[in-house]
Amino acid sequence: MTISEYSFVAFATLNTARLIAYFPQAIRIYFDVNGAEAVSISTWLLFAAANVATVSYALTVVQDALVATVFSLNSIGCLVIVGFTIWKRIEAGHWVLFQKR
Repeated sequence: MTISEYSFVAFATLNTARLIAYFPQAIRIYFDVNGAEAVSISTWLLFAAANVATVSYALTVVQDALVATVFSLNSIGCLVIVGFTIWKRIEAGHWVLFQKR
């Protein structure tokens, strides 16, 4: 195999593993009773933004739909984590959008 082929195998394997790795985090958040306090929303939003930037690069610079698709799925995974975390914080009363006077 060439270095290019090894690189593709590594890309496919590691990004597939990364997609699968969102599930345990989402499940932990789903069952958390303390508002998912240990999860950093800003970190997950940064991960999502980095993935979206990679999608943009893949589509506009290198015209690679496969890379764009993989990183789109990673963006969705990050946003699921953010959504679950916000939901759990609202549910636990740790997220207040409007203060009562």
